[in-house]
Amino acid sequence: MIRLSVSRATCRRGACCCIGASREERTTRGAGACRELELALRARCSIRIARCRPLSGKRAWLDTNGRARVVLHLDGEEASDFLNFVLKDDATNTWYDNNGTNFKVELRADASPSAPKLDQLPKDLCDKWAWVRWDFVGRPQRSAEAAASEYDRGVSEMKELLARGRVLDELWRVAEGKWKYSDYRKKVVTPTIGDGTAPLSAQPQAQQPAGAPAAAALPAIPEDLLGVQAYILVINDQLAAGSSLEEVAGRLNYTLKQPTPPASTRGTPAGSRAGSATSSLDGGAAAAPARPSGPPPQVGAPLGTPKRNPLDMIKRTAPNLSAERSVVERPLDFLVQRFAVDPATKWRRTFPLGGKAEMLVVVRQEAENKPIRVDLVTDTASDVVLHWGVSPIGSREWVMPDDGVLPEGSMVMHKAVETPFLNCDDDECDVEISGAKVPLQRITINLPADHHLGALLFVLRSSDNTMWYKDAGGNFTVPLPSKDKPVEDTRSMDVIKDELSRTIIEAEVNSSMWTLMHRFNKAADLVSEVLNGYYDQLDVADAMSRIYVWLRYSATRHLTWQRNYNTQPRILSAAQERLTNTIANAHGRTTGEAQEWVRMMLTTVGRGGDGQKIRDEILHIMHRNHIPERKGLWMEEWHQKLHNNTTPDDVPICEAYLAFLEGNGNIGAYWRVLSDAGITRQRLEGFDRAITLEPEYYPEKRDALIRDFRNYLGILKAVHSGADLSASASAAGNRIPGSCRGYLGYVLSHVGDSQILPLLEACVEARTELALSGTLPGSRELLYLDLALEDQARQAAERGVGAAGFGAAAFMRPLLQNLCLSLGNNEELCYCLKAWNELPQSVRTGGRPNKEEALLAVAVVNRVRRALADISDRTVNRIGDVSSAYGRAFGVEHWAYELFAEEVIRGGPAFAVSLVITAIEPMLRNAAALGAWQVISPIAATGRVEVVAGLHEVQDKTYDTPTVLIAEQVTGEEEIPEGCVAVITPDAPDVLSHVSVRARNMRVLFATCHDDGPLKQLREAKGKWLHFTPSASGAVSWNETTAEAAGAADDSSHSTVSKPTKGLKIEVPNWCGRWVVGMDEYKDGVVGAKSKNLAGLRGRLPDNINLPASVTLPFGCFEQALELKENQDIKTKLKKHVDEVHKHSKHHADHTTSNGTGPSPAALLAECRKLAMQVVVPKQIRDDLAQAMKGAGIPPPETEERWALALEALRGVWASKYNDRAYYSLRKAGLDFDSVRMAVLVQRVVPAQYAFVIHTRNPSNNDEREVFCELVKGLGESLVSGMVPGSAVAFKAAKDEAGLGSPEVLCYASKSEAMYVRDSLIFRSDSNGEDLEGYAGAGLYESITMDPSLLKKVDYMEDRLVQDPAYRRDLLSRICRLGASIEGALGTAQDIEGVVAPDGAITVVQTRPQV
Repeated sequence: MIRLSVSRATCRRGACCCIGASREERTTRGAGACRELELALRARCSIRIARCRPLSGKRAWLDTNGRARVVLHLDGEEASDFLNFVLKDDATNTWYDNNGTNFKVELRADASPSAPKLDQLPKDLCDKWAWVRWDFVGRPQRSAEAAASEYDRGVSEMKELLARGRVLDELWRVAEGKWKYSDYRKKVVTPTIGDGTAPLSAQPQAQQPAGAPAAAALPAIPEDLLGVQAYILVINDQLAAGSSLEEVAGRLNYTLKQPTPPASTRGTPAGSRAGSATSSLDGGAAAAPARPSGPPPQVGAPLGTPKRNPLDMIKRTAPNLSAERSVVERPLDFLVQRFAVDPATKWRRTFPLGGKAEMLVVVRQEAENKPIRVDLVTDTASDVVLHWGVSPIGSREWVMPDDGVLPEGSMVMHKAVETPFLNCDDDECDVEISGAKVPLQRITINLPADHHLGALLFVLRSSDNTMWYKDAGGNFTVPLPSKDKPVEDTRSMDVIKDELSRTIIEAEVNSSMWTLMHRFNKAADLVSEVLNGYYDQLDVADAMSRIYVWLRYSATRHLTWQRNYNTQPRILSAAQERLTNTIANAHGRTTGEAQEWVRMMLTTVGRGGDGQKIRDEILHIMHRNHIPERKGLWMEEWHQKLHNNTTPDDVPICEAYLAFLEGNGNIGAYWRVLSDAGITRQRLEGFDRAITLEPEYYPEKRDALIRDFRNYLGILKAVHSGADLSASASAAGNRIPGSCRGYLGYVLSHVGDSQILPLLEACVEARTELALSGTLPGSRELLYLDLALEDQARQAAERGVGAAGFGAAAFMRPLLQNLCLSLGNNEELCYCLKAWNELPQSVRTGGRPNKEEALLAVAVVNRVRRALADISDRTVNRIGDVSSAYGRAFGVEHWAYELFAEEVIRGGPAFAVSLVITAIEPMLRNAAALGAWQVISPIAATGRVEVVAGLHEVQDKTYDTPTVLIAEQVTGEEEIPEGCVAVITPDAPDVLSHVSVRARNMRVLFATCHDDGPLKQLREAKGKWLHFTPSASGAVSWNETTAEAAGAADDSSHSTVSKPTKGLKIEVPNWCGRWVVGMDEYKDGVVGAKSKNLAGLRGRLPDNINLPASVTLPFGCFEQALELKENQDIKTKLKKHVDEVHKHSKHHADHTTSNGTGPSPAALLAECRKLAMQVVVPKQIRDDLAQAMKGAGIPPPETEERWALALEALRGVWASKYNDRAYYSLRKAGLDFDSVRMAVLVQRVVPAQYAFVIHTRNPSNNDEREVFCELVKGLGESLVSGMVPGSAVAFKAAKDEAGLGSPEVLCYASKSEAMYVRDSLIFRSDSNGEDLEGYAGAGLYESITMDPSLLKKVDYMEDRLVQDPAYRRDLLSRICRLGASIEGALGTAQDIEGVVAPDGAITVVQTRPQV
């Protein structure tokens, strides 16, 4: 029997008791629910109870002592854990509960109300609890150790509340903001468990009086001891009273464990956290070590994150700045457009004046000997005056102009002229906006042609002297054309001759007074002007990247922060705030790569804010701690610098001083922190208010100074350090989405944690929630928070990857997601992330993958690596030359601008992904039985090493000595240059691509190396002679040799490489007299080998293999078409260009150089292709083609428009006779490119799910017993042409029955895209120069679809080919059997192309003898 007693004092007349039972959950209750609760209780618990009626009067409800009582009888084993109830006063309709929840009574002895252990509390709840507590105390600046300690205190608080009967649902309500923590603390926490777990603030505390004993630090309380509910509030009291931890544990019948650091599921170093839940944030007399040590980084357990579709993260929207600009019509727009097209305009610029007013300055000169006219026009409503002067060429010294150039009304002042603006009544100033005329003001200054001046300098002022208008705080500068202007400095490269770059360099180099304030104001102006279209010679991404380069040079201290001008903190912070708000606005108005560069600008400047606090608080600290303001003290020197010109340097100076204090006056710690931040003694002494002294140590003030300067560091970071995590989170405040706060709370409490994976996941998921909220674009505070989280993720990855080994694979998912969030154009990375997520768990978690799993992972890693290379290339292409040119113009040290682009890449989120790839790829390749090398053409070779960016750059070159090319890029469609004996590349062209086939045919070593180590050694061997030997195991070794030894060795192996191929000759066939022939007429001398081989396969293939219907335009049709009258002019021009190319070929054959500076062969061939595309196709060709296609069952084009597309494709195949790679290949073989006659095979495009190429003799090892195949999604052009980078699915099989039934997958596809085309026609080259015996002409000429092919992103990992092993085995087996069948039918090894339709049907589209 359980008795529930209610004292008379709380049970008023008319009070009612609502009772319910629950099993670890709170019972729902309400004013009308009594009967339902009673019935539910009866059904579950067999409780006999009277009706839920009022507890009133002198009835049976009163016991002998006059107390109201309810007696509940429970029969049998109780099924519920707790009895929940509330009270209601019917007289007042008032409900009474237990501080916002039910009264709760335990019903079963085994129903333990003790709080769950830390690892049983939901991680998300712990994280959100940390956030609401931090928010409750005003989001103070905390050290990592203090934040970790506060996290533990919050967890202990929840445990104590649960132990006192509070329910988990209630804590969730608080954590999710449904119940304010401040109200909950006042109403529940303090009455229930007191203030022992109150969040600690980092605000300055009253200094302890000198001599007062320090409070003794309490020992750390083990987590499981805290779980003993009956004594949870007594433990700290007993410890504080002097009891030892052992004595307290004995009273609680608890056995202490051996003194080892307590384990935390968070993995936070024990030494970095407070000893107990009540430890002081900054207390303790022991000095902190100079470099705190903790457990080594570990992978850690996953945080548990929601499943997301990575494709939902793709950023697809394109910028539409023009639409935004069209909304606002500006008065000066008409003049801007007019002067933009005026050929006399030498320079023009529109300057913002504030209040939406602008000023247009135009410099015009009709000819070099004509006078110069400078017009200044403004739409400001105020009367303004031009305060101006001029400067000599090469100087920015302000000097007086000659009297003869002064406009009417000018007044000469001291070293300046003042000229009032006059109303402009000319027709060119007649401007209307929305039907209303806008008055304009103008000044015109006329200068003689021989003026000898460099620039016009000026500022504006209002006529009443109340307002001055400047350009970013300095003079407006207008460059003037001059005959005697010095030659432009060679440092000004073409890449920075745009107006934006000239403006930046002009301001930076030629301003006599220049500070961060001026730079920030100027940058804000330029960002706004870019958005408004003032620099239309650059696209927005280009312009924004240039401004970023400039600001990054500033942030890294390569530009002056102060020159001849002092800036008070409040003025600097105002400039920072203006710039950062402008950048945030630009972020909201841009997308794609432009938005990416805009976002990166925020990393170069602090957010600004209340800069006055910097001046005020340093004084307060000095006064509060009785530190005098007098010379000879370090703090006074720093105070003077802060007072006159605070800069971002002050953040590391403060951090250095804190390290000094925490190290008990350790001056080494002070200098170490400064050194880490790049601040030298010389830099300190070079400030306008120099810091020449070292800090003084005040032992008695140590703790108070630490507290004060910890708070002051937060003030400095709020102004100068935009991407500081704590400052960013505090500034973002309530803008942070609720779904983000739990993850953010975790990050804030785990900065620097040794458990890397959960910290990474929390950072990235917080960023993801910010992005998905839709509030990130244009929000300055959220952008800074996003950048801070990105930086934390990068730091965590860099700490953890090195120690994780293959376990670093677990970091790949969050790091890829992190990169997707940062990129403006992120589609490919989103597909990479999707592919990674579809890999087996053994790969994703860093386990032990088997061979098949490792092969899949290698394919995804190759795709990711290629995406990273694209990011790197895009960055270098965008800012590489610009940063070098800016650096030279700014006078930056050589190393700084040479490494600029590389440092940007290394500091970005892509670098962390590359670290993971470096860590896991060797192990994956080993598990997949793949070495560091893939040998495509296994030939021994000796030559001199040359390093090139891409093989395409040197395909037309002839090397006089045997040369080994280390080519960074090989697409697959290049020609191997003459004299090249080996090509080594980190790229991965398909084994059956055109360049691979030609390498084997030419007996050139061709190999891919996947290991940076050997590649680095080979690059460093540039200019040396090396001998390469491919091994039977698929590796490549080399040794250094000499030119003499190489020559002797090369006589036997490579003497033919640089000489024409002997015995080769192209027979020139005559036109057969027919424009189109069918398959029955495919004969020698009429059509090429492609057509003949297809005809030869009829009736010789298995019934389940299809052959496409075909017709062919025979040899000579192109040349015959040129004989038409309408093509005579084209024929004449073609012959002229061909003769010029022949001259180059003759000089090449004679080893002589051509005279003159005429066009190169490549330029001449390009003109030939243009002419071929203009050839008029005879009407008879169209008619015959239509008739032949109908006869073959091929639907001809339906409309004139589609016939035009068909004939354009035909001309494109004819024009490919003049391809560069074909010319160089034929020249190398001693063949005349003009002897080629182009037959054109016409087929219907077979709908393709997959396309494949088969070589019935394994080209990797020349094994005739094996068939080798490659397969891709979509059209085969993505495989053979090299247009789509990445590897195909490669497989092989022995030609016996067992082998053909079980093909071996050698690698999976890493291609990012596939090619598709609508139901269409394809026109295939079928020339007489493609299949000469001993000559690999495949791929030299074009095959063109009538309709343009489209590239689409694909994910091979989700394809049935990967996901269904039985389907894969069946399909690959059918393809291998097909190759063996065709080889058997034709009698020789074959190079076969085919497709697999969506229904699984296989069609052979062409075959040729394998070379």
